Amino acid sequence: MKHAIIHLLMTISCFAQQDLSVLRFSNGDQLTGDLMALTGKKISWKSLLLKEPAEFNLKYLMDLEFPVGAPPADLPVAAHEAMIGMTNGDTLRGQLAGITESEIRLATWYANELVLKRVNVKSAKISNIADIYYRGPNSIEEWAHSDGADAWSFRGGALHSKSPGGIAREINLPDQCVISFEAAWRGAFSPKIIFYSKNISSPSQPDSGFEMSFQGNSVHVKKTGANNNWIGYSSNAGVLREKEKARIEIKVSLASGKIALFVNDQFIDVWQADAVDRDTIGKGFHIVSKDSLPLRISDIEVSGWDGYLENVPNPRAQFQGAFDGGFNLDGPAFSEETIPEGRMQLRNGDTIEGEVISIKGEEITLKTPFAEVKFPVGRLKNLSLSKDSMEEAKLENGDVRATLADGSCLVFRLDAVEKDAIIGYSQNFGTARFSMNAFKRIEFNLYPRYGEAIRPIVEW
Repeated sequence: MKHAIIHLLMTISCFAQQDLSVLRFSNGDQLTGDLMALTGKKISWKSLLLKEPAEFNLKYLMDLEFPVGAPPADLPVAAHEAMIGMTNGDTLRGQLAGITESEIRLATWYANELVLKRVNVKSAKISNIADIYYRGPNSIEEWAHSDGADAWSFRGGALHSKSPGGIAREINLPDQCVISFEAAWRGAFSPKIIFYSKNISSPSQPDSGFEMSFQGNSVHVKKTGANNNWIGYSSNAGVLREKEKARIEIKVSLASGKIALFVNDQFIDVWQADAVDRDTIGKGFHIVSKDSLPLRISDIEVSGWDGYLENVPNPRAQFQGAFDGGFNLDGPAFSEETIPEGRMQLRNGDTIEGEVISIKGEEITLKTPFAEVKFPVGRLKNLSLSKDSMEEAKLENGDVRATLADGSCLVFRLDAVEKDAIIGYSQNFGTARFSMNAFKRIEFNLYPRYGEAIRPIVEW
């Protein structure tokens, strides 16, 4: 009887306030409220639907979603951001604070300084903080809707569509940018992505900008508005048929007219547009669902781009002679995939051979074959890491997967929860104390079979 009463409460239409957290169960039920306490086995939960706080066993939970927090206002200004990829698939964002043969120190706002074991680090990509223009989504309120106002919703840190309709928002898009996001879908992948529009009040049919349209594994690009001729030819993105989930990356340069598409870091194609008058385009970014098939968009990031297509494999060989008059791509001699070990790529496309001696503040010192050199960390695009000695962190009972407000995603063993912090342990960084405001989502039951089976169903 007690279980039946709880089940009934879960299925009642929630009275949720926007700033409440959401607790989701493995049977698809959910309950809004506030976290009171959390241990490795139970969670104590306060809700307007419950007369008093209730305890739930973690084995029945799928995830816990928090309201989006903000970093402290008094954070020191940083010029660069490092995205550290771990061998177990974790990603952590912060500023490089130091490096030795065995450790990489990462300064973060959410866990102070993390000391990462170098053998667990797979990659280290670096970007300029000034080049990051948007990260989200953070709420449904930050988006304008088309006529199908109920087509899109926000939950679990992602945008979900259930019927045809568009959403849009203004982003201060630079002349050269990278638009990337995680997409998951059922059936065929068939949205439209529109960028540089001047009118977000018409999310589905803006009168300016560019449109990239997906239909299964076919991709088309055109200008929107009156002169909406297709640019070049449709391209085949067969990787979109292999799974119902992918990382989409669109690189755009108004200066050169190039629009390039990558799926899961795999180069798909590049389209060449005519010269663009900046006054005829705007700041609008749109996501349009063309049908009623479920679509989920998360981890959106818009950042600056240097105009180099560094991940194109043998670009001149691939495209020379493919079109009348040939096809020329300006880019560096090396791609990110083919940079020899011991060399690092600079933001201008050059590469440099060297060993990192030290990192102090925003300055890095490299020992090259010719001399020691110093320059801002933000001039590098990656760190050179040896792949020979890499190790992967072991799975632990009590592991949870946390998604943070800045896009970091990491697995750790849940050890304790304090008023303003969560304590966790990972072989990647040892024991760390994470600010509660940093969390967007915590997923439970990562490894049991029933957890793996139910998660995709509940998420949709």
